[in-house]
Amino acid sequence: MGRKPAHAGPEYRLFVTPRFDDRRHAATTLFLLETTKHFASFRYELSVDVAVADRTLTFRVLGLKAPNLSLPAAGHARYAREFDGLRGTYEVTVEGLNGKSSSFSVSISDKKVHILQSPARTFVDLIVDPNRRPAD
Repeated sequence: MGRKPAHAGPEYRLFVTPRFDDRRHAATTLFLLETTKHFASFRYELSVDVAVADRTLTFRVLGLKAPNLSLPAAGHARYAREFDGLRGTYEVTVEGLNGKSSSFSVSISDKKVHILQSPARTFVDLIVDPNRRPAD
């Protein structure tokens, strides 16, 4: 009998959400990448290298970092970054630790993000629904 994979389904969730920064009076787009795995002892940070070129954003996961606070807390490992001035169609690629890569085509406006194209098989769940919040 074969062994069942330890984790079936996506390894990461990428939330893409338009925001308005009241302090700067500017429209931004939040990219929040988190693991689907819930850690019981610490809330780790994802170490991510980001490359932005023309209309392509690439998020390369490098690993986990220990939390800045020494207090224990449960949760998903996360990485978040806001970008100014993203409007129009972009290719968003997430590269995993094991060399896997998934690319999505999205349309970004001040109020909404639409998924234009996504791969048939992916290790990343792309979420653009503003009512669906990251898990705690």
